[in-house]
Amino acid sequence: MSNTTTTGQDALKHQLEASTGNDYNCCYQCGKCTAGCPAGSLMDNPPTRVMRLVQAGFIEEALKSDSLWYCLGCMTCTSRCPQNLEIAATMDALRALALEKGIVSNDRAKKLVTAFHTSFLNNVRKHGRLQELSLVNSYKLRTRTLTQDVVPGIKMILQGKINPMHTLTGHGSVKGKAQIEKIFAAAESESHLSALKRRPKKKSFVPNAPLSIKPGMTIGYYPGCSLDGTAQEYGLSVRKMCELLGLKLKEIEDWNCCGATSAHATNHKLALLLPARNQVLAEEQGLDVILAPCAACQNRQVTTRRALLDSPELCEEVRSITGVAPTGKSQFIGVIQLLEAMDPEEIKKRVKRPLEGLKLACYYGCLLVRPMEEMGFDDTEDPLKMEAIVSALGASPVDWAFKIECCGAGLTLAQQDMVEDLTHKISRNASANGAEAFVVACPLCQANLDMRQGTMIKRFGDLNPMPVYYISELVAIACGADPKEVAVGKHFVPALELISKF
Repeated sequence: MSNTTTTGQDALKHQLEASTGNDYNCCYQCGKCTAGCPAGSLMDNPPTRVMRLVQAGFIEEALKSDSLWYCLGCMTCTSRCPQNLEIAATMDALRALALEKGIVSNDRAKKLVTAFHTSFLNNVRKHGRLQELSLVNSYKLRTRTLTQDVVPGIKMILQGKINPMHTLTGHGSVKGKAQIEKIFAAAESESHLSALKRRPKKKSFVPNAPLSIKPGMTIGYYPGCSLDGTAQEYGLSVRKMCELLGLKLKEIEDWNCCGATSAHATNHKLALLLPARNQVLAEEQGLDVILAPCAACQNRQVTTRRALLDSPELCEEVRSITGVAPTGKSQFIGVIQLLEAMDPEEIKKRVKRPLEGLKLACYYGCLLVRPMEEMGFDDTEDPLKMEAIVSALGASPVDWAFKIECCGAGLTLAQQDMVEDLTHKISRNASANGAEAFVVACPLCQANLDMRQGTMIKRFGDLNPMPVYYISELVAIACGADPKEVAVGKHFVPALELISKF
C-alpha cells in the first residue's frame, strides 16, 4: 500500500472516529455484535469483521462491504458491546462515506436500498413530509419493481389509507419549505458531525423517572407521516384512546418528517437537523410533553434532543436555520410511556370490556428500547412495561423470546425476503409460546408483521395467521370503543373476529 493511500485510509479512519466517538483500538473481537445481528447471516463482512477492518485501517474494504446494505439499524450490536463501542453508528457512517466517496458494493441490495433512501429523502425535501404513494412510485421506477406489492397497494387505496389525490395536490406539505431546503443544503455541505468520545464502561439500565399525566391534561402530538396514511388505524386508535382516557392532544403546527431510517442511514447531520426543527416548533408552541406514537419518530426525536443538549454547535446551526435556538425543554414520549405515566388504577377503572383470556405476544422491536441511555424506557433485553399495560386490560401476555428481535424495520420494500425471514422467526416463537395475536407500538413493526404475513406464511407453510394489534387499539376497545371505530377491520390479517368476542 502506498504512503498516499495509507494517508487517505488514515484520514477516513479519523473521520469515522470523530463521527462515532469510538476508539476502535478498544474492540477485542469478542463477536457479540455479530452473534446478535439479525442480518448477520446475509453479510459478507458481519459487524465483528467490519470493526476489525476499521481497526486495522482497511477502510476502503469496509466501504465496499455488502454488509452496509443489509444492516437494519436495530442497534442490537451497540447495546450488547461490552466495550461501549458505537457499532451501529459505524455502519451508518461507513454507508454515508461509501456514497460520498463512490466506493461502494455492487451488490443488488445496495442498489435497492439506495433507491429507497433516495426516493424517501427526495420526497421529504420536496414536501417536508412523506407522501407515501409518491415514495412507492419513485422507488418502483428506480428499481423497475413495478409489480411488487400491487395487491396490498390497491387494498390500501380502496380502504382510504392511501389517497392518490394527495400526491397530485401536495396535500399535507409543510409551510416552512424554505427551512426544509436549508436543512438539506446544510446536510449536503457537511454530512458528518463530531460525537462525544466513548470509553469502555459497564452498562446497566437505569429507567427514566415516569412522567405524571392525568385526565384533563393537554399534551402535544406528533403523528409522523404514516398515521394519517398507511398506519391510519394507529392514528385513529391513538386519538380515540386519548379521548377515552380523558386526554387532549394538540398537534405540533407545521411539523415535518423526522427523516426516519433513510436520513440516519445516509447522512448523520440530516438525521439531526430534521427532528431538531420539530423540537424548535414544540418549544415555540409551549408543548413540554409530546406524544409520538411511531417508535421510529420518537427514537429520532429523543436521540436528537440528547444531541442538542450535548452540542452547542448543533444548537447554533439549528438557530441559523430556524431563527430559534432549541433548549431541549420539550420531551417526546411513546404510547407505552404515556400509559405508564397515568395511574394504573385510573386506566383499570376505565376498562369496560376486559380482554380476559386473550393471549398476547408483546412485541417491542428495537427502537422502543434502544439506545438504552437516550430512550431510558425499559430494559433492552427483557422489557416488561407493555406486559403491565396489557395485564391491566385483562389480557394475558405470554412469555416468549423474540420480543426485541428486529422485524426488518424500514427495509420492507428494499429487502422483502429478509423481512419475511425475520418475521417468520418472530411469529414462530410467539406461536410456539401460545400467543393468539401480537400487540405492537410501532407502525413499521405492524406493517412488517401484518402486511408481510400472508406471503411469509405462503413461503414457509408452518404457521397460522395471527392478528397484529396496536396497543392503542386494545386500550380503546377495552375502554369501550367499537373495534370498527378504531379501524381494526383495515388490517391485512383479519383481526375483528378475535377482538369482537370481548
